[in-house]
Amino acid sequence: MMVDEMLKRKHEVIALQERRELTPYPGLLYDDDGYPDLDILFIEWRWPTWKNSGPKSFESDLKRQVDLLDHYHGKIPIIAWDTDLQITVTDEKRWPEMIVADPCFDPVTLTKKRHRLTWWSDFSEFFDSCEGSVMYGYIGNNYSREKQFLKYYASVSQSFRHVGIQTMVYGNWMQHSPERPHPRIVVQGYPNIAFVDRVGFFESMKVLNRFICTTHISKESYSERGNVTVRFFETLACNVPALVPADFYAADILGDDWTVSSTADVFDKVFYLMKLSGEERKNVVDEQRYSFRKYHDFHVASAVDFIESFV
Repeated sequence: MMVDEMLKRKHEVIALQERRELTPYPGLLYDDDGYPDLDILFIEWRWPTWKNSGPKSFESDLKRQVDLLDHYHGKIPIIAWDTDLQITVTDEKRWPEMIVADPCFDPVTLTKKRHRLTWWSDFSEFFDSCEGSVMYGYIGNNYSREKQFLKYYASVSQSFRHVGIQTMVYGNWMQHSPERPHPRIVVQGYPNIAFVDRVGFFESMKVLNRFICTTHISKESYSERGNVTVRFFETLACNVPALVPADFYAADILGDDWTVSSTADVFDKVFYLMKLSGEERKNVVDEQRYSFRKYHDFHVASAVDFIESFV
């Protein structure tokens, strides 16, 4: 969406990382090893992981980012968008002229004041609400969400089974990695949850559309600062009602009626939504969409306005 808006405004957009999509995006240029002439560099921040650093690394995103920062720093404006709140004091000191932004309502402050740049959307709808769903679910990976996952998914999963609701989880939970518990431990720990492997984006949206509801769990740092992730936009696009934990910085972002603070809250609200027709659940989503858009301007054009303001 951002690329489309940039192209509409007659900008040339060049992707500087290795292309992962099978088909080149229309209008987007690619250069994964050069240093073209730019007016501005926009980076979604990468950080060291076992995949991109160390003796067994196999991804080049971090090295490419460092090379780009070293080459362009001090020559053109650089916006580093810290979506996972991973930029460190050392990073800011190494590239002191770098403009830092993050998606939080309460942005992080390290050595400099940050800008707020939230995720964005054109608010198009992918599907109508699904009729007759029996699934309460989560689509997302297994990273630093144990406490909220236990409270808002695992602890209620057995009660849901008694009333005919299956708790489903899609993501990397069943993939062995040094960063996560072994899949065997996951299965043993949550016997009333069905775990399904990761699927592609469009397939995941079809899955999401079949949920009665989902709850937006997140890392503790995200909750404390109000990092509104892309999951909020996806549920609205799929016409799926969502619940927001009460300890989230902007807990009322989808409306006061849809905050939850306990397992009992989740059960009551999901059970209520299960009994609604597809049209009635879409009315709930419409109300949530209205509350969401009233809370903040999440439009694509505003994100591009932000970037253009530094050129």
